Amino acid sequence: MDSIQFLSMSLTEILLVLALILIVIDIFFASDIPTHIAWVLTTLAIVININVPLLYQVLIAVLIWFALVAFHYTLWRKVLEKINDTFIAPRKHTGGIQAFIGQKGIVTEVDGKLFVNIADELHQFESEKELTVGETYQIINTKSNKLII
Repeated sequence: MDSIQFLSMSLTEILLVLALILIVIDIFFASDIPTHIAWVLTTLAIVININVPLLYQVLIAVLIWFALVAFHYTLWRKVLEKINDTFIAPRKHTGGIQAFIGQKGIVTEVDGKLFVNIADELHQFESEKELTVGETYQIINTKSNKLII
């Protein structure tokens, strides 16, 4: 009986349900692959119902797919990050020198200039207080691509 229900679905319905399943799966995976496959299936489901010559269908499919990918990278990934950060695996996404805020580094002198060494990487820094070479200090903020100690 269940296989009869599956067969009674139209191709468009099958493609859209599969796309929805992949989109839900993508919420739990860090990869964009399930959603990209879902966008292709959604594009196919839309285009097969447009009654125009094949080359126009291909052109429309490319435009729809491009719009869905643009949507994916401008809005959808941010929504997924918010869902993941709030409910599934709460953590703050940081990158670049912002990731160093809160970490500790050792002040090092190289060629007469002071740098802070964090994870064997030298970074420029600013500080309002006098710092001692070889001492460990905590990064409190960033400013103009420099760490603030």
